[in-house]
Amino acid sequence: MSEEKALFTTSVYPFPTLPNDTSLTDATGARFSRADGIFCIISHSHSFATHILAQNITAPAVVLEYPRWDDFTAEIAKGYSVLGISALPVHLDGVLKMCRYVREHSPQTKIILGGYAGMALGAVQDEKEWKQYADEICHGEGVRYMRRFFGLDADAPVRQKLMPKGGGSPPFITRFPKGAIGFIVSGLGCPGMCDFCSNTALYDHTRITMLSPEELVRGMVQYHETFPHVSSIFVVDEDHFRWPDYLSQIREPWQSYPELSEAVDWFSFGSLDFIGAFVDRFGWDAIPEMGIGVMFIGVESKFGDLLKYKKRSTVDPKWVFKNLHRMGVRTVGSWVCGWDFHSHANVMEDLNYFVALCPTYQQLTRLSPFPGTPLYDRLRKEGRLHDVPWENMHFWSETQKKLGLEDHETLNIVEQGYDLLYRTWGPSLLRRMDVELNGYEYCRRSENAVLREHRTKFFKKQCGMVWTLLGAMEKYSPNGIVRRQARMADKRYRATIGEPTPVMVLMSDLVVRLAGKEYAKTIFNPSFYRAKEEPFKRYVYDRTDDDAPIPYRTEWPGGRTFKVRKAMAVEAMRYFALEKALKAKRAATRGRSDPLIDDYLIGMVTDRAFGFGL
Repeated sequence: MSEEKALFTTSVYPFPTLPNDTSLTDATGARFSRADGIFCIISHSHSFATHILAQNITAPAVVLEYPRWDDFTAEIAKGYSVLGISALPVHLDGVLKMCRYVREHSPQTKIILGGYAGMALGAVQDEKEWKQYADEICHGEGVRYMRRFFGLDADAPVRQKLMPKGGGSPPFITRFPKGAIGFIVSGLGCPGMCDFCSNTALYDHTRITMLSPEELVRGMVQYHETFPHVSSIFVVDEDHFRWPDYLSQIREPWQSYPELSEAVDWFSFGSLDFIGAFVDRFGWDAIPEMGIGVMFIGVESKFGDLLKYKKRSTVDPKWVFKNLHRMGVRTVGSWVCGWDFHSHANVMEDLNYFVALCPTYQQLTRLSPFPGTPLYDRLRKEGRLHDVPWENMHFWSETQKKLGLEDHETLNIVEQGYDLLYRTWGPSLLRRMDVELNGYEYCRRSENAVLREHRTKFFKKQCGMVWTLLGAMEKYSPNGIVRRQARMADKRYRATIGEPTPVMVLMSDLVVRLAGKEYAKTIFNPSFYRAKEEPFKRYVYDRTDDDAPIPYRTEWPGGRTFKVRKAMAVEAMRYFALEKALKAKRAATRGRSDPLIDDYLIGMVTDRAFGFGL
């Protein structure tokens, strides 16, 4: 090889499906809005870790996302000095097949296995065994590792340019949603020592700062300026609130960009005790004042005293969820089934406590020990591990032998929990409407000028968009409880923001018709839904313009199938017709128009970006 060049890739497709027949790459459909019927948000995601690696070396690099086998082998034939594979334990069957192929057909290529797959393989095989597949396993943070490999300054500032956007939507709205979610990593790892956490174990119980607070906000500004329809930034960190000084320093740079508050919020991670400690020090108002709009919170169980984790021992979850919702902060609540103290006597009490929190979104999983974590090591010593294939090593794994419940019960209870949340509070989008109306009212009363004069516009636009779904959510609700809640949300919208505009009503009428067609499919063909498949994409970092906001070129080597092209063409025609109809309606009813909402909706339709983030 005349020059060093790097290939970074995910595992080859197809990926295993999850026990509930959903996709590993669909975070909202498989987890956050699971069991929401036709209102389930089906999402797409990208391999962000590999992009960050490619952006922080100087050698030419290619990133493959979701290659099929022939795509991967064709790429290997081009000759690379190093192959980096980022994957999860569930992907290891495919990863090991890839490694065997490279060993045979490109022996000069050095193979580096990273991510949780590398940690898992290293935990179950000794070095002699795993060296058959990989030259090295990258344990910990990968940027410094790859810089050292290429002889670069490992301690130089980490670059994070814009990466491919994630996004999602109920499929009847669009099956091809443009990305509405940006992605930034503020930190990796955590000193929390939770025995089940792969993230904590991978980074040796420490936090690695990837960006300063100022750099983080500048990254969000760059997303907004480059992609105006991005409405949320997913900021990765194991627990933002564990680092209150870092977190509080975001407020000043965020407040210096008031236009950002009109268009974007960001997704944070927090543990209950550390949220409480932050609030004691800085107050609740500090949270919306630094732009947080969504928070992932590990509730894990009602019985915090039995969990014995430092993050979950003193603060009342109901107090935290109530106050966040009051300010317009959407929540992703996490609950785990299968703790050693779970039995028939208390597991439903535990589940119903979680349901009572009314999280905007939710993640319900089984307690799943992953190789490389202290939990896995303990259960192995106790003889409490089932021998399961790699494809079953995920958040809903049956790896653990339970003490108080049968193995199959925990999965059934998790599915029951998702269904109970839907039938009690309605789909996540309905809960989102309620929280964002709270946010509008809270910001309108705020003494903070950025919240009062700018953030209110964000909430008004988002409420206007979600209102267009209310008619469908009422008509196709799972029961009378949810149907009434949809009507009450409409009533509250009119009292809080005002009468829906004719543009909104026209959009709502279309949504009802589309939802009806989707609902009929589920009635007459219950197996209509299939786990979504990601397309293969190739991203080329040829180093011609590394300082550009988007430093790569995107390629679709396999193109699109005729079926996909046809579906996209039909959808494009529908959007074109809708755009014309909405503009005509606005022109004919200007006296009843709300320019902020109508311009936002029409702009989303015009740019083919009408979808939903979180």
